[in-house]
Amino acid sequence: MTDRSRLFLELLEGRVLIFDGAMGTSVHALDLPLADYHGLENCTEILNLSRPDAVERIHRDFLTAGCDAVETNTFGGMKHVLAEFDLQARCHEINRIAAQIARRAADACSTPDKPRFVVGSLGPGTKLLTLRQISYDEMLDSYYVQSCGLLEGGVDVMLIETCQDILQTKCVIEAVKRAFAKMGRRTPLMCQVTMETTGTMLLGTDIAGALVAIEAFPEVDVIGLNCATGPQEMSEHIRYLARTCTRKLSVLPNAGLPQVVNGQPHFPLSPEALAHWLLEFVAED
Repeated sequence: MTDRSRLFLELLEGRVLIFDGAMGTSVHALDLPLADYHGLENCTEILNLSRPDAVERIHRDFLTAGCDAVETNTFGGMKHVLAEFDLQARCHEINRIAAQIARRAADACSTPDKPRFVVGSLGPGTKLLTLRQISYDEMLDSYYVQSCGLLEGGVDVMLIETCQDILQTKCVIEAVKRAFAKMGRRTPLMCQVTMETTGTMLLGTDIAGALVAIEAFPEVDVIGLNCATGPQEMSEHIRYLARTCTRKLSVLPNAGLPQVVNGQPHFPLSPEALAHWLLEFVAED
């Protein structure tokens, strides 16, 4: 584990670390021409190759706003998702370069009093393992290649996020473990599930079941929730984790339950309201 990765864990012992906001909505807000996507509409990961300046600017904007950590532009960067754009052969390269872009931004904004961290983002993908939309071995290899790229690019932390299927979650943890062994170094590992308005993950696992499954892996240092709902809908699950979980906690909610307004996604909470909820989680739970 690098010194910076160790520092990340040390800081979690005594303070709250603030992560950045959503990469996807930040990219779309730039309104880049389709040519920047090489004609691959909605493939934000291609921008790591075609517009690294735009991706780095997003990272720097979040760092300038004061966050401690930025997530790489790799939410859909696993091999089986990139295959939908015929980019599977460039999976390792795309993830390595994404990590290097974030690394440049974080290093430029770091000071002795406020170090900044790069978090490798591994999203849920577009196929569910439990529903047999992909084989276990194919998914394992897909996330393994992505993880090796992120590690080679210099991430400080690995984040498995927006998990909808607990079998997929366990598969990705195994892939990251294998990448640690292959690359010869370990980082802190975070794992975040997403709970629907039904009160469970998409395929029915409740927070208690998810916690038991994830805590079975000693390699996972931080467990939490992100995405799907707003903080109010998360509050019961956060309270459960705060009382039960043996690891450090993370919570990265949407700014309220997503809505569609005039055909566009809309998040109803103001910055002040979102901050109020996050402070309440920290202070009370």
